[in-house]
Parts: sequence; C-alpha cells; structure tokens
Amino acid sequence: MAIEEPYTMLLASLPHLPTPIPGARRHLPISRLQLEGRLKWLTPEDRERMTRLDAALHFSQLPVDFSDAQVMERAQRAIDAVDSEFLCPIMLERLEMRTFVAALRLRAHNKQPPRERRWGIGRFVRQIETHYSDPAFGLGHLYPWIAQAHKHLQANEPMALENLLMIESWRRLDRVTDRHDFGFDAVALYVMRWDILHQFTRNQPEPAMSRFDALVEQALEHSPVSLETLA
Repeated sequence: MAIEEPYTMLLASLPHLPTPIPGARRHLPISRLQLEGRLKWLTPEDRERMTRLDAALHFSQLPVDFSDAQVMERAQRAIDAVDSEFLCPIMLERLEMRTFVAALRLRAHNKQPPRERRWGIGRFVRQIETHYSDPAFGLGHLYPWIAQAHKHLQANEPMALENLLMIESWRRLDRVTDRHDFGFDAVALYVMRWDILHQFTRNQPEPAMSRFDALVEQALEHSPVSLETLA
C-alpha cells in the first residue's frame, strides 16, 4: 500500500462492530491479534500516531510513579502529536469524561479536588470546582450521564457504572462515524470502538466489582485523584 493512499483496503477488511448492549453476550468479530495484523498496513508514521493515541487514552501504560501533572502533560503531547482535526476533539472529550469520573469518585469519598495544582483535563475543571455539590456539576443539561453515574456511585453499583461509561463512550464515537474519510482517522476510530467492545465483552459482575474497588483504593492511597476511568 503506497503511503499516499487512504486506507480503503484496510478498512474494507475490518468487520462490522456490533453495538454493545448491557446484559447481552457479544463476541468480537475480530480478535486483537487479527486487528494488530491489519494495523501493520499503516505507514510507520501512522503506527507511531496510533501508539501515541493509545497512550493518551489508556493511562495504565504510563509509569506508575507519574504525577497527575505528568499524566496531563503526556496526554496533551499525545493529542498534539496525533495532529488530526477529527481525532483531537474526540480524544479531549474522552479525557474530560475521565475528569468527571475522577471528581465523582472523590466526592463519593467526601474529598475535594486539590486546588493547589492542576488535577483534571479539559474545559470543565473550573466548572466542576465551582459546582461541586451539584450531582452533575451544573452540566446535567449537556451531559445527563453524569447524574446517572453519581447515582450508581451512591448506590454502590460498579457494574452499572461501568456499563454506563462504556455505552456513553460508544455513543459519542457513534455520532462521528460518518464524518471522516478513509484515512488514518477512520482506522483510529475503528480501533477506539474495538477497545470499548473488547472491554464490554469481557465485562463480568464479579471481576468488574473487584476492578472498580481496586481502582478506587489505588486512587485514594497513592494520589488525591486518578484520571483513569472504567471506560
């Protein structure tokens, strides 16, 4: 495949991804190994962009001793390196979603966001701080899912919370599926959707409960806030 060609053949080789439905058993139409094989068709430059995108959206790949400021700096560098008018707003929105969830977790444990340093990413950090007592941080008209996530945390419903975050992440990606060409943006969008579906298909009640509790415990023990979310 020539470097200047869009990835039409690559995208044509990728099967349709079914919409995740809570409670339904879904099987991935393409395995991770098969997907990684398809991604070898990317140019070296685009493979590097994909790596940076993945690092920005999956904080578990970062060093465990990274501070929140370092995490945010790395995420911002990744957004800049991806250099896509289509993908950058999607990445920022996902990081903002993590900031909302981090604030919800802090509030559920009667803690305040640290004011002495940057603790979140995106446009709504100040909004969260000034409307901290509101279930949806005063943004329920824009993001109804925040109030629902608050209810799940209050009711100790980690499985419902995880499903909510994954479905919301999927829904947001679904909005833009017809707004790209058949180049790198389309490939990256497919990979992001595959990641959500992969997590969804292996989502089981007991492991989800344990994973949620472990994340909360780690966030409270090692840092005032953790930006890593379940979605």
